[in-house]
Amino acid sequence: MKNISRKLIILFLLTIIVPKAFGQLTGVVTDSITNEPLMYISVFYEGKGVGGITDVNGVYKIETRRGWNKVTFSAIGYVTKVVTIPSGAKELNVKLSAADIQLKEVVIKPQKEKYSRKNNPAVDFMRKVIANKSALRIEENDYFKVDKYQKMKTSLNDITPEKLEKGVYKKFSFLAKQVEVSPRTNKMILPISIQETASQILYRKDPKTEKTIIKGVNTSGIDELFSTGDMLSTVLKDVFSDVNIYDNNIRL
Repeated sequence: MKNISRKLIILFLLTIIVPKAFGQLTGVVTDSITNEPLMYISVFYEGKGVGGITDVNGVYKIETRRGWNKVTFSAIGYVTKVVTIPSGAKELNVKLSAADIQLKEVVIKPQKEKYSRKNNPAVDFMRKVIANKSALRIEENDYFKVDKYQKMKTSLNDITPEKLEKGVYKKFSFLAKQVEVSPRTNKMILPISIQETASQILYRKDPKTEKTIIKGVNTSGIDELFSTGDMLSTVLKDVFSDVNIYDNNIRL
């Protein structure tokens, strides 16, 4: 019994006298741009089987051991970072940079069918249109009056949820409320300029007279913020000029 008691006392003394072989390292992992804490980030010693993950506040705690001086921080969507622990450090805060992940677009096309002009209803129809195009032009009427509505919208494309959390989009949070989905590409866009014009066109064939009466104009966006004059409007109208399908040549 005395031997057992003596061994327990010696073991207790050893735990006090012998220094611990490992301690604890703690810190906070944050986003390098937003400085927001990142949760569920893997923190570990490569190949050692020792590590942990950050909590909802981005805080981690792992053991430190003699000779282990490199810690790896890793997560999906962020660039993996290996950090050397300074000698004697008990706290180590780390910033991770977001990784640009692009998924390849896959286009599935049906098997190409051989095109034939013979016995093709579309070709026959267009031949009739071409043969009668002079008679079908609206300008062949002695008089006509047309009410015209035109809307031109200029937008920034390639808008993503990730972009809305960074840079100017994060600084001006109201921009996120202006984002729309393009009906053509089904992708997010940010309108920066909208011009609406309601007008009426009056035409007389002989003597040839044509007059456009502007009934209303509405503009919003950068046209109101910056003094662009008629320059932007002139460029857009030249690019998006009216198309007459009965003309011999159509500008694309």
